[in-house]
Amino acid sequence: MKILFRSVLNKAVDIFYNDEKYLKIFFSKGIQNFGDVVTPILIEKLSGKKIRYIGKPKYFKNTNLLAIGSILHLASKDSIVWGSGFMDPEKKCYEKPKKVFAVRGPKTRELLLSQGVQCPEVYGDPALLLPLIYAPKIIKKYELGIIPHYTDKNNVWLVQFNNLENIKIIDVQNKNTLHFIDDILSCEKIASSSLHGIITADAYGIPSTWIEFSDKVHGFKFMDYFLSVKRTDTKPLKVTEGTTLDAINSTFYDYKTDIDLNKLLDSAPFSLKYKYSKV
Repeated sequence: MKILFRSVLNKAVDIFYNDEKYLKIFFSKGIQNFGDVVTPILIEKLSGKKIRYIGKPKYFKNTNLLAIGSILHLASKDSIVWGSGFMDPEKKCYEKPKKVFAVRGPKTRELLLSQGVQCPEVYGDPALLLPLIYAPKIIKKYELGIIPHYTDKNNVWLVQFNNLENIKIIDVQNKNTLHFIDDILSCEKIASSSLHGIITADAYGIPSTWIEFSDKVHGFKFMDYFLSVKRTDTKPLKVTEGTTLDAINSTFYDYKTDIDLNKLLDSAPFSLKYKYSKV
């Protein structure tokens, strides 16, 4: 009975989604994490098309796009991939995707090749393209912004900064997605245990450093990203009860991201609105 219901549901969904005006995209919705919820905003602006969310790709037969996030393990045979990555080196695609246009970084590409999946040497998290669609002028208010991963938000170390005027604790689950970007832009520097805190800071040219509150966040995805932009970071600063702001500030170094974002744009598996055709 369940199999029959699933078959009927899939056919109904295929009919509903078979509309060229829409792009069918998977992204994680439940956690309200910036890296997930910014996906439809970015893709809709770049393409000029409406977005239709699908559930997990394995349940649908229509072509679906995987973009921002460590979601590549969910790829089905009908998935096309643009900028996604793996969470850790043990992950595998559920099924070989239909086509890979770009991935987050070299480590993800290595894993795909080891699984027999063709993958071009085109790298970049699409969130690096955010300044193309959203470039507000925000006054700097804070010397440092601290972005805990959503699993680290309740870390007691953060409490000491609640009332400091020069420090901003930034919520990666801000319900207004673009306000997250505004908060980052209001800071001179960013320290983050969230990968998309670092990526967004890099996208807008704000110095960032990698910190770690716990072992809940995998380092693989960070190294994958750092290699894609030729950052030399190798490990995070592990934040403990005694960690000081001086310790965090000492981890910043002069760097410049080095990645061909036009190559990432050119690889997009959808037509771009003309004004977004070049970085």
